[in-house]
Amino acid sequence: MNSTRFKIAEHVFEIESQEVDIVKLLPNLEPFLTDEEQEPLFYIKIDNSINPSWRGSRIGFFPCPSASFEVYRQDSGAYQILILLDGKIPCAFIESDSEYKNFTLATRGSTANTIFGIDNALMVIFTICSAKHDTLLMHSSVVENEGKAYMFLGVSGRGKSTHSDLWVKHIPGSTLINDDNPVLRIAADGTPIVYGSPWSGKRPIYKNVHYPIGGFASIEQDKENRIHKESIPVAFGILLNSCSTLKFDKKIHMSICGTASKVLERIPVYTLSCRPDKEAAEVSSNVLKA
Repeated sequence: MNSTRFKIAEHVFEIESQEVDIVKLLPNLEPFLTDEEQEPLFYIKIDNSINPSWRGSRIGFFPCPSASFEVYRQDSGAYQILILLDGKIPCAFIESDSEYKNFTLATRGSTANTIFGIDNALMVIFTICSAKHDTLLMHSSVVENEGKAYMFLGVSGRGKSTHSDLWVKHIPGSTLINDDNPVLRIAADGTPIVYGSPWSGKRPIYKNVHYPIGGFASIEQDKENRIHKESIPVAFGILLNSCSTLKFDKKIHMSICGTASKVLERIPVYTLSCRPDKEAAEVSSNVLKA
């Protein structure tokens, strides 16, 4: 059995498998390899010999743009989660223990489906286990400028990636550090920090870096460029809608809500209504970097 350790947002976890070379299969994980000896946050064992046997109560079916999740909870609190590609093709099965420390993962289908299944399973498991540690898996495009990170939020298609590209092109010193799923974690002193991750949507931006957050901007398309600061209630809704929230688990969801509230004690959220042009980047950078 081969065991490999990784570290994301200061969380160490271990994956065991005798069937696949996990780094060769998912090279996006390579920048996050670690040999640290600290106790892992969780363990995953990949074992394709197991056959799913559904037990417990069906919590529900949760569709997402690419992966969908069918969730069952046992009386002990343990979870069984089926991951489906395009909402219909089973490609991975997760079974947890009741402490959310040890997970067994089985995959099905082609190599492409296996990669998809493991990648999405890892995101779900990471969210389940890290939520109680002031950690959020975000849906955001992020740039770094002068040692701080600026996070652009919004639903798919609103222009987050486009706005990041405009910063890189027009705001000197800007670098793209993640384009879809960075990890936010609150440091011991209360500072919200954003970390690169092995998940970055359609663009392979897998950087093992971290920076304090300089600001948030929720992107909306418009015919003119303008920006305004949101009230705390509106900002909370924007931030929460940009997190992987796992609403099927009340305790995890409440932890995520608590972390979002702590973030807003330090960092405001702005809404940027904008065109995809140089001026939009200048408008947002002038406010967020002020």
